[in-house]
Amino acid sequence: MMPSRLIPVRPRKLGDLVIQQIQEKISLGIFAPGTKIPTEPTLMAQLGVGRSTVREAIRVLVSAGLLEVRQGDGTYVLDRTSGHEPLEYRLRRAKAEEIREVRRIIEVETARLAALNRTSGDIEAMRECLDNKRAAMAAGDTHGYVAADIAFHSAVAAASGNGLLADLYRSFCMVFQDFLDSLIADRGVNQYQDRIHIGLLEAIAAKDPDKAVAFAMEALDRTTNDARALEGA
Repeated sequence: MMPSRLIPVRPRKLGDLVIQQIQEKISLGIFAPGTKIPTEPTLMAQLGVGRSTVREAIRVLVSAGLLEVRQGDGTYVLDRTSGHEPLEYRLRRAKAEEIREVRRIIEVETARLAALNRTSGDIEAMRECLDNKRAAMAAGDTHGYVAADIAFHSAVAAASGNGLLADLYRSFCMVFQDFLDSLIADRGVNQYQDRIHIGLLEAIAAKDPDKAVAFAMEALDRTTNDARALEGA
């Protein structure tokens, strides 16, 4: 049974929220390539933040290859086809449905490969992550629960034997962390997760790729349903 008390939610930095909003406007074409974004005073007024927060957000987006500051003129949106935007930033401005679709592709194939290539050390690492999840849930530690959940899936990715796939999953984790924190804080921990993850672990341990894929797909379907319910709330 879940604890009846409320669980603290990990706050997001103000600057991260500003970055997210500007990235979203770029993704939707509201801030189109080659155009100038609003001035600092306008952004401060619209976002309700101070100058230092706006400047830090602009600095991060310039480093990410999304914006260019032209001294004496303003800040412009760069053409992303010629830029070098880090994957982390591209993921953070992706639509929720895009994230879900790509996550399904990665996690299903990862589960299949893990069942084919896992080692005994991989299995032990996954078991430890599930133990940490249960301990965090018992302690009412939402953030610790999410961190252990992501660590479990990262261990599955590592067991795939494909280093590039494992690195891609770790990049996705940067997006999942905040999303899952919010989802669990709003809806609580679903009891089905423990059953599904144990089933996934056992399928991988038994080197049964079909069963591993089935458990991975069930986990994704249930998380997607929860997420859509949260979005529609």
